[in-house]
Amino acid sequence: MSTPALSEQRVKEIIADVYMRSPRDRSLSWQEIDSDFPLLSLDEGEESLGLDSLDAVEIATELEEVFDLVLPAEINPTDIRTVRAMMTLLERLLEEQRDSS
Repeated sequence: MSTPALSEQRVKEIIADVYMRSPRDRSLSWQEIDSDFPLLSLDEGEESLGLDSLDAVEIATELEEVFDLVLPAEINPTDIRTVRAMMTLLERLLEEQRDSS
């Protein structure tokens, strides 16, 4: 089975899937996730999607599986605040992986 191409839509689908696994006040589709909207709230009262650190780890694990890559140990999944930041990191990691093979 081949690794799917990296796309913002696929990353958002993974985030929406993890979001819906926990009891939430509302449903969420990938189309509703803004690329620059914070996924986790680190500051009291900060508006965000409402994901927590466990959600961040689940998302990181799924991204590794789907895109066949390994997030470096020094990267804390909770530090990846937005979809745009996540895309930048994934693009860099996939490029490094291609260059090393």
